[in-house]
Amino acid sequence: MAKKEQPKTLKKQRWAAIVAAILALGMLVSAVGAYLGQGFGQEGGVMPNQQADPEPEDYLAYYEEEVERLEEYLEEHEPTAVVLRELAENYQFLVFIKQVYFDDQEAVREYKERMASIYESLIDKEPEAPEHRYELINLYLELQEEDQLIEEEVSVLIDTLHENPDPMVHISLIETLTVMDKEDKIEEEVNWLHHYLQGRVADETADNEERYIYAVLVGEYLEDPGAAESILEEVIEEEDEGSRIYQAARQYLSFLEADDDYEEDDVLID
Repeated sequence: MAKKEQPKTLKKQRWAAIVAAILALGMLVSAVGAYLGQGFGQEGGVMPNQQADPEPEDYLAYYEEEVERLEEYLEEHEPTAVVLRELAENYQFLVFIKQVYFDDQEAVREYKERMASIYESLIDKEPEAPEHRYELINLYLELQEEDQLIEEEVSVLIDTLHENPDPMVHISLIETLTVMDKEDKIEEEVNWLHHYLQGRVADETADNEERYIYAVLVGEYLEDPGAAESILEEVIEEEDEGSRIYQAARQYLSFLEADDDYEEDDVLID
């Protein structure tokens, strides 16, 4: 007798899909290189000044030129948040390329250190923008900065999110807290975000993006996939099929339904 086993990677794959959907909504920068980079090796990808099928070296040269151009601009002009964000994004592309295609860990660390400096500058310019501090926290984790420094940044970000809620950043922070094994903080922030979004949904002030995030929160952290599926179905019904929210909701719903199928098949067989 044997028991049908759910693939151990399913949960990880589902969260990867959720992250991809979050990025598709255009809210965060941290993994944009990995997300968009999936197409680097696909046929038909065309970079500026390329005819077709660029090689990794072509992407590397392009983003290095972009970084150089932006840094030269910043040497001659007062830094603005717009330019700093663009510079950080180009560094993220370089991180992806160097990691995946060249395995150049020394360059990767150098780029991440530069990105951390950029986000520190962005926080100075836009202290109330939670996405900057969220990106900085993740960079500090990757660079293995001191725990106290990281925890201080997390504390400030939580205070900022409680004062000016941003559910997309908040649920992303909760996932980062799971990586940090901060169980008490996870529970506190899940409960806080659940209470906030539950109120928004109940009084019908939540938009479909917030309802999508609410579904992720309910399905992933409150372990109520049935409720999450119902929310997603409502979002899908209301959204245009071409919208990013529709695609995100459809993708997550498909993973929840896959889980349902595995649970139905998870029985003892001869």
